[in-house]
Amino acid sequence: MTHFDLSNYSLRKEYKIICEYFDKCKQSISESNRYSLRKACMFISMVLVAMITIAYIAVPGFRISLAHFLLIPLMGIFFLINLYTRRLPPMPPAAVDIICLSFYFLLFSLFIYRDMASDPGQQAVWFPLFLMVFPTVYIAKMYWYGIFEFVLLTIFSVASYYCKPHDIFLRDVYLGLASYIPSMLCAQIILVSRAKEGLAIDELTRISTIDKLTYLLNKGALLSNINKYFERRKPGDPCGMCIIDVDNFKQVNDNFGHNVGDLLLSNIGDLLRKNFRSSDFIGRFGGDEFMVFMPGIARIDLVEMRCRSMQMMLADLDLGTGAPFTLSIGAIIDTGDHSMGEVFRMADDALYQSKIMGKNVVSSWVIPKSKIFGKPLILHACPPDMKWSQQLKQNESDHYSIIEEYSGDTALTSLSLYHESIRLVIVDLDLEKISGDQVISYIKERAGFMHIPVIAVAPDEDSFVEARKLGADKVFLTTEKAASFKAAIDELISTGAKESR
Repeated sequence: MTHFDLSNYSLRKEYKIICEYFDKCKQSISESNRYSLRKACMFISMVLVAMITIAYIAVPGFRISLAHFLLIPLMGIFFLINLYTRRLPPMPPAAVDIICLSFYFLLFSLFIYRDMASDPGQQAVWFPLFLMVFPTVYIAKMYWYGIFEFVLLTIFSVASYYCKPHDIFLRDVYLGLASYIPSMLCAQIILVSRAKEGLAIDELTRISTIDKLTYLLNKGALLSNINKYFERRKPGDPCGMCIIDVDNFKQVNDNFGHNVGDLLLSNIGDLLRKNFRSSDFIGRFGGDEFMVFMPGIARIDLVEMRCRSMQMMLADLDLGTGAPFTLSIGAIIDTGDHSMGEVFRMADDALYQSKIMGKNVVSSWVIPKSKIFGKPLILHACPPDMKWSQQLKQNESDHYSIIEEYSGDTALTSLSLYHESIRLVIVDLDLEKISGDQVISYIKERAGFMHIPVIAVAPDEDSFVEARKLGADKVFLTTEKAASFKAAIDELISTGAKESR
């Protein structure tokens, strides 16, 4: 016959709950200990003043001891330390434990001194009393309670041995042990209760941050986590961001129903978890838009590989629609210490490049540190070693700062980075990777850039006509004289300056 030991089962279950609590709730435990330290400093000071006042009135022959005087600066110093650390980024739990345990050790030492400095024939009161309540003001694992209180009890016993008569010493030791054992029992009971409450709150918090359809972070939780990263980001730390948009998602809902649309989003959530790191912040940003933020990543090729892998896996997904699903992705690596808002804006700009290029595209940019220019800025996108390009630099470098880019995607990267400073864009239609036509379309269709004037340089008549249709402000053939370029540059920049005023 098997006997079931209920007490052992209960203790094992409680131990498991406590371990899980300390594993999952380290930061909240740390914050609770800091909060309790502030309250302990404040209330002990208030109680001390009140009790001294009452003692002067009600206790004949009462006098203030050195321990009373030392309590006030102790409370004040640790209260100020606690207030100061609140303004800093979240402290490591170990640092918080050192501050709290230092305070409580000094406080216990003063209580021991107070008990020893009183009438030698009087039994100790303050140390045993505070030993009983210690588990209510500080959260720690049971073995830390045991070690910390045992050390204090040893110090108390040694001090009593040398300061009190033998019979009073024995009573002090008995009272200390009588306080130590109930204190440990209370610590266990309180710790189990705190653990259950803390885990329940942690679970509710986790549920409130999850998107119910994709089981990714919801928008609020995603932005909160990214914001916390930027608050503690160190100069020079790289990071990456992807913004992912489901192509033609409205047509999926309209043609196949919202059930298929929801199933598609759910599968994309699974693919995102499979293709990115567990340390990345992955969330659903909008209806059919997702975001991945990657702390510490510096290689754009790794990001591209993960994005293309996800596109291929999604193309193989069969939901009975008879057509493959595609994603447009804007991916950036920021190595220039830009703000959260700037990183998000540039990742969104990269996504728009993918849309301009015909969807189902990954546009990847590496964002360097921003430079400061002292002259009006011209972005010049052209193939390398163009003769008229060299002439432009010679003729205009005295009046303008010129950024030269040799491909369409790097031109758009610089456009996104310096769009507030750029006064003119000159685009050669013979660009690599992204054509000059697409660069012009991007500038003239993107709300944040359409105010920037564009000069297009066409290799032939057909390209000349196409650039006009796309909205270029001025179009020249590559055979045009340098004087015509200069006149157009001066005209468009001066016109743009007047409009901005």
